Amino acid sequence: MVIEMLAIGKKVNELQKKIVLAKKELSEINILEQPLPEFINTTNMLRSNEYLQKSNEKKSQLLIAYEEYTNELENLVSNIAHIKGSIHNLKSHFKIHKKIKKKVKSKTKPRKKFRKRKLKPRRRKPRKRRR
Repeated sequence: MVIEMLAIGKKVNELQKKIVLAKKELSEINILEQPLPEFINTTNMLRSNEYLQKSNEKKSQLLIAYEEYTNELENLVSNIAHIKGSIHNLKSHFKIHKKIKKKVKSKTKPRKKFRKRKLKPRRRKPRKRRR
């Protein structure tokens, strides 16, 4: 279970990096593809078409990465919910077990507790003298 969680964590990190890279490439395309006034309109339209194709491709990659990322996060959340349920079941099992132990103990007769009496100090008997 722990190994699965580590693998999911690594995959989530990889997907985050993939998303950041796709966003960066998309922003670079936006900067490079500005119409140039010295070209004629048809050339600018061709460049715009190329830009739109590249942009759509990068956006598609970004959407795929987000979809994979979302799926991994859903798996992670479901695993956490499963673990939480297991912990809850264990807690309730231990509570029931403790209650049963208390009931068993309460059915037996408790021992009587005797009060400790304070003992008076013993008087010493006088010694017989030897003659």
